[in-house]
Amino acid sequence: MITEYELKSIMEKTIEYVQEKKLPYSFKPLEPHELKTLADWFNRAAYYAFPEKEVREVWLRHRAEIILGCMIAKDQFNVDFGGEEPEAGQFGITFTAAPYLGVGEDWDDMSTWTTGSEQNWIHSGTTYLGGTAGNPIKVGENALHVIIGYMSLHPSPKIWKIKFKINGSEQPAIDVSHVVRVGDIHLREFAKAKIWPKNTTILGTLFISPAFGSSVEDIPALIGVTFLPAEQLRLIDPADIKKSDHKIILTT
Repeated sequence: MITEYELKSIMEKTIEYVQEKKLPYSFKPLEPHELKTLADWFNRAAYYAFPEKEVREVWLRHRAEIILGCMIAKDQFNVDFGGEEPEAGQFGITFTAAPYLGVGEDWDDMSTWTTGSEQNWIHSGTTYLGGTAGNPIKVGENALHVIIGYMSLHPSPKIWKIKFKINGSEQPAIDVSHVVRVGDIHLREFAKAKIWPKNTTILGTLFISPAFGSSVEDIPALIGVTFLPAEQLRLIDPADIKKSDHKIILTT
């Protein structure tokens, strides 16, 4: 069980680390009641909800980065943290879902891939967003993502590597062919969480060997949390989530 006192200690050490390394984050520390709310979320949604030890440990290893994301979101939204069911005038937390990153109504909206060349995955030109293929998406001012890993929802994963271009800078490609099978998913934890606050541009691509044939099925997805204001957390229809006036996901 995770307690608010444990999270308070982690938060204090995280603040020291950010300040020592002069990381370019603007944040507001969480108050005791916010730490308790976050601890309750960890226990209910991210700990007890997953009986598999492998998944629990992934969430535990990235507590500091999720706390940091929450502090950055508190500064970004300029309101208090209210957990997964925030009141009006607060912001909350939910699991990262395909619509928040423009992939589709669900991750399996993109499941058929051409092999032998780099393929666009997270970009403005998805059927869901309808923008320009190959252009990055942009995180709106009403969202912040903390991504801790990758998973394939297909029973027979085939993707070799994924790669992100963040704010125009190409990141090292990540080998996702070596995954841990947990139940019906195939899990690949990231070495460091990826924190994507407002105005971050993201282009996600992937590569599959032609040894599998010219066209294959796989369902890539990301594991993490998304922080949103209470108003945006009320949205249940993916068709509303992508609307520009909600400022969650934008095309470029």
